[in-house]
Amino acid sequence: MNQQSLHVRHLGGLEMIIAIDSTLRGPALGGCRWKSYPDALAARDEARALSVAMTRKAALARLSLGGGKAVVVGDPRQRTREELLAFADFVESLGGQYITAADMGTGEQQMTVIRERTRHVVGLPRELGGCGDPGPFTAKGVYMALVAALRGTASGARVAVQGAGSVGNALVRLLLESGASVMVSDPDPAALEVLPAEVRVIDPSAITSTPCEVFAPCGPSGVLDRKLAEEIPCQVVCGAANNPLTDSYAAVALHERGVLYVPDFLANAGGLIHLAAALEGGDDEATIEHLRVIPDNLKQVLARVKSCGGNTLTAASELAESLLAGGDRA
Repeated sequence: MNQQSLHVRHLGGLEMIIAIDSTLRGPALGGCRWKSYPDALAARDEARALSVAMTRKAALARLSLGGGKAVVVGDPRQRTREELLAFADFVESLGGQYITAADMGTGEQQMTVIRERTRHVVGLPRELGGCGDPGPFTAKGVYMALVAALRGTASGARVAVQGAGSVGNALVRLLLESGASVMVSDPDPAALEVLPAEVRVIDPSAITSTPCEVFAPCGPSGVLDRKLAEEIPCQVVCGAANNPLTDSYAAVALHERGVLYVPDFLANAGGLIHLAAALEGGDDEATIEHLRVIPDNLKQVLARVKSCGGNTLTAASELAESLLAGGDRA
């Protein structure tokens, strides 16, 4: 199966959406994003866009998985156990086509509740026999991509990290250990309070205008539009955020300025790789070994751009499509 499908279920005023982009390589795996949206159309559009990114991510990582995403429209702070179980029943009703995991607004605790009603879930706490939070592995993969983009070292580089959640925080620590100079913005004061003292805190409104070698978006989607891509004072864009560009025009604008954009579905595959390893009975060492595919993919993408033209977003998308068509796996 390689046909997009959108599944919607309601519980009272709660809307639950599961978008399946592809099961050509295997069941569609993607996290459950639980947040408020301006309207139902915005939620469905994001679910579709994220499911496409998950397909590309799994293909580039040579995983036996397809792409999917779940979106639940609601405030996670007001979430009830009944709602989590209803979502679990929704996942179970798809018969294994979709496997869920944690994402924005959900975590290990919620996956534990969901596991009560469906086996199609991954990322449970380690104390319950699960593989734990995939966030640190996402951060590790982004770090590896970032270092590759900087031609082998982040030492001395100025890195502006937008978003200090679990992945952003872990990335910050890896960068500091490597000798990078790190600037961080986040609208949540609590996220900033737990950062290392060496970090320079930047106002969220100023992070994209702060001169740096690397801009690392690690928060919401759609933070870089064409106008900002024409102005942002950096040499590399590489982060953990899904779909950080508003459209392909932003990728073109970055390329025309000589700014290296590392596509999100290439850079942030570490968490998915960790979840896939867990599904196959692998451990953390198996994940770390597989993470090498991320800088290798960047080399292939850059070679494709050099030989065929275009930009890195186009080249990475074409590489993912060729892997889907050929069925190649690690």
